Amino acid sequence: MDSIFERMLLAGLGLLDLTKEKAEEIVEELVKKGEIAKEKQPESIKRLLEKTQKGRLEIEKIVEDATTKVMKKLDVLTKSDIERLIKKIEELEKRLKK
Repeated sequence: MDSIFERMLLAGLGLLDLTKEKAEEIVEELVKKGEIAKEKQPESIKRLLEKTQKGRLEIEKIVEDATTKVMKKLDVLTKSDIERLIKKIEELEKRLKK
């Protein structure tokens, strides 16, 4: 499961917020079904958790990028824009007081 679509599917299933306990349950069930060998269980849990972490980070990046694009299109000021303006206002106030 390495495509963005598959990670989105995992997100929809709530698997991007996977706890170690839940991963253990999932892998245990796969062992019972014979889809994973018992000796591969620890490695499978680790891989499942790594994939969900990677997927979570990629989804966060996608959402962050999309949010940034929308904010730019809407011409919304960012926190850094506001901080820059506050600093400029403070500098102008100092000049006026002189």
